[in-house]
Amino acid sequence: MNKTRNTLMALALVGGVAWAGAAAAETHKLPAKQTALTADHFHAKTQVIDDPLDVETVISSERGFHSGRGLFKSPYNDNHLRAIVDKRSGATRFEVRQTLMYPGSIRGYGEVSYQTGKWPVAAPVTKIRDNAGQCFLFEAPEVCREEVSFDVSESELRRAAATPGAWSFKFKSDRGYEHRTAITHAEIEGLLKAVDGYRRALPAVQAAADTTSGG
Repeated sequence: MNKTRNTLMALALVGGVAWAGAAAAETHKLPAKQTALTADHFHAKTQVIDDPLDVETVISSERGFHSGRGLFKSPYNDNHLRAIVDKRSGATRFEVRQTLMYPGSIRGYGEVSYQTGKWPVAAPVTKIRDNAGQCFLFEAPEVCREEVSFDVSESELRRAAATPGAWSFKFKSDRGYEHRTAITHAEIEGLLKAVDGYRRALPAVQAAADTTSGG
């Protein structure tokens, strides 16, 4: 009897390890139309928002892909990358912006976990806006919607751009909800190419390059 019990426990352990490995390897499947887009496409679609009254320029990949749902083709659980470049120095910070849409009541996603070259990294998210006043658990007049963002380093984006496949991450709520999604390496590469081109043209960056080269 003890032998049988030990055998069952061993099988359960092996099954548990196999299940855990499968869960760890799980990736979010993106639409075929999105994964077919190239880095050149995203580079061409990059939007540069350069207001002369701001010291920072925003470079966005938002126009590169839209899932589009409903009559007005509104974004549905879409995400995109933004680079915020200081025009005085070329210093740049990067962020991911994510739209989350679902039925029921507001879930309040507050944390994200994303892939890195080693272990996943957990980070807080910034809430940009939601429609908590218009969506309810019962008889909701419209689907709940949250827009959030999180920061990511340039080095991590460059690593992800050089890695085949998509860069995966998931959002988590204190209420137990999770939302898995990803961004293709082509989108990351396209945005970085636009950022590199913009920064090279900045006077401060050009001056630094001339000094380094002895020009």
